[in-house]
Amino acid sequence: EQRSATIVTMTRLEERGRVKCDQYWPSRGVENYGQMQVSLIDTMELATYSIRSFALCKVGSTEQRELKQFQFTSWPDHGVPEHPTPFLSFLRRVRQADPLDSGPMVVHCSAGVGRTGCFIVLDAMLERIRHENTVDVYGLVTCLRTQRNYTVQTEEQYAFVHEALREAVMCGCTEVPARALHTALQRLQQVAPGETATGMELEFKRLFNSKPQTSRFITANLPCNKFKNRLVNVLPYESTRVCLLPIRGVEGSDYINASFIDGYRQQKAYIATQGPLAETTEDFWRMLWEQNSTIVVMLTKLREMGREKCYQYWPAERSARYQYFVVDPVAEYNMPQYILREFKVTDARDGQSRTVRQFQFIDWPEQGTPRTGEGFIDFIGQVHKTKEQFGQDGPIAVHCSTGVGRTGVFVALSVVLERMRYEGMFDLFQTVKMIRTQRPALVQIEEQYQFCYRAALEYLGSFDHYAV
Repeated sequence: EQRSATIVTMTRLEERGRVKCDQYWPSRGVENYGQMQVSLIDTMELATYSIRSFALCKVGSTEQRELKQFQFTSWPDHGVPEHPTPFLSFLRRVRQADPLDSGPMVVHCSAGVGRTGCFIVLDAMLERIRHENTVDVYGLVTCLRTQRNYTVQTEEQYAFVHEALREAVMCGCTEVPARALHTALQRLQQVAPGETATGMELEFKRLFNSKPQTSRFITANLPCNKFKNRLVNVLPYESTRVCLLPIRGVEGSDYINASFIDGYRQQKAYIATQGPLAETTEDFWRMLWEQNSTIVVMLTKLREMGREKCYQYWPAERSARYQYFVVDPVAEYNMPQYILREFKVTDARDGQSRTVRQFQFIDWPEQGTPRTGEGFIDFIGQVHKTKEQFGQDGPIAVHCSTGVGRTGVFVALSVVLERMRYEGMFDLFQTVKMIRTQRPALVQIEEQYQFCYRAALEYLGSFDHYAV
């Protein structure tokens, strides 16, 4: 009746064991709801939200309309998101998809006031900033509450709206259509008028404008765990660290310097971790086993510039035992840019075994970044293809020496390339910002950040339909 084309769902169907919203759409095929016939056309599940397309028609009528539903799936059961970055990205996607000639957008959570209010206020304020360059959250919330009581329900939500607006204003819009990437990169490489630095330098510096982390590094800093960190200043956040199953009576036995990182379509698609130390090798194999991670990406040599970068955590010739796990080398393949090793890993406690594949990229220079992105992009493709063919459901474990620089490049490029394939859009800044909320300093230096841009451009060059 209202000619709406977009539904925004700000809740999961069930949270903390309680029904928050009944499923009002078909999981597949066609369902009738009273006089309305709803057909599911398509579903796309991403790491922090899902998009569903429906065809809607009135029973007995020939008129059919398309409707899109955007469901934000990563609002926590309690409180508000720790960082506004994923939510802002969701809001932008919704805004882009809503047709100009459609009726009002339908927004709901469970009661339709708290999270719903956050979405409406943020959307309206970002629109106002675009047109007037001013903000009045208090005024808008007061006005909205005369139309629907309790809109933006808690003080925490009210503060979150301000935090999200602050981030949106400071970071601006860095998204570009893939076909315009070449032009965007040329612009970034120039010194902006009235500035002393290039656009690229300024963009990279803006990554550091994020609010100081509220989640500190509690477990990483415990005295019993300090020796397990390769560097004292590269630690995993408490909220995203990979927790090992504790060993009874061993203090700190649940700790490893490793963080879960979301991919483009999947939460916890990667584990970013430091190169194992002699003292943490057993923990490393335990993590792979417990997380069902059967693909390991190694982005360093064991020694570089005359210093140890990573302990050799695997056996070369014959099988070796690491705590509960027996690791047998099965095969080694030397490719031009990487070495692929296959291991049979057996849990000595119950005899279960799995194949673990390790991809060691050997073409990263000891200083700087690779000259071209082509080889590294092929490598990323090979890793993901192998994961699809053989990998278990667990995450891909990625490490360099400290687990932030080259590791960040691998993860960031994996995400931006996949997004370009699916959406034809590119946004390195927001991608790096997002993954840095899960492990600090990913894509550590500006040179690595530039390399991501160059590599993405080379990737586009390999497709005719993107050629600029």
